[in-house]
Amino acid sequence: MHYSFDAYDEHGWLKPPVWLWFGWAILIRSVVVFIMAGASREQGTDLLALFYPNHTHLYTSLYLSLPIVFFMWLSSFKKPTRPFMLTLWKQGRWLTIIMVLIDLAMLIESVVVSRGEFQLGSAVIILLLSWFLIFLLRSKRVKICFSLT
Repeated sequence: MHYSFDAYDEHGWLKPPVWLWFGWAILIRSVVVFIMAGASREQGTDLLALFYPNHTHLYTSLYLSLPIVFFMWLSSFKKPTRPFMLTLWKQGRWLTIIMVLIDLAMLIESVVVSRGEFQLGSAVIILLLSWFLIFLLRSKRVKICFSLT
């Protein structure tokens, strides 16, 4: 055992680290904004326009968030009696890396379209996603977590 006993679940597999959950939360930010817009009835359209001025970016982000939401849900259903879910879970690291790269490409494309106009929100998200990508590529704990060994 390389980690404390709290880091393992009841089946002896390493739990996803907190930074992985934080990165997943960044990746599903469009779902959070969409739910907040639905909850605030009168200002919902204004809220969506504030975060996603281009509606195609909103719909694309929502579509790309679905696999991440699925893996967040799947993290609690990893059991030895469910081999199909374990097979899906093992693909989670690479799928998350692909989603980060797609999200980064969409953000950089929006910066290019706006002719490099500085927007603090986009800059912070690009920075956080870049750090998250480095974390996914370098973290041994994430590799062990998704390998189920």
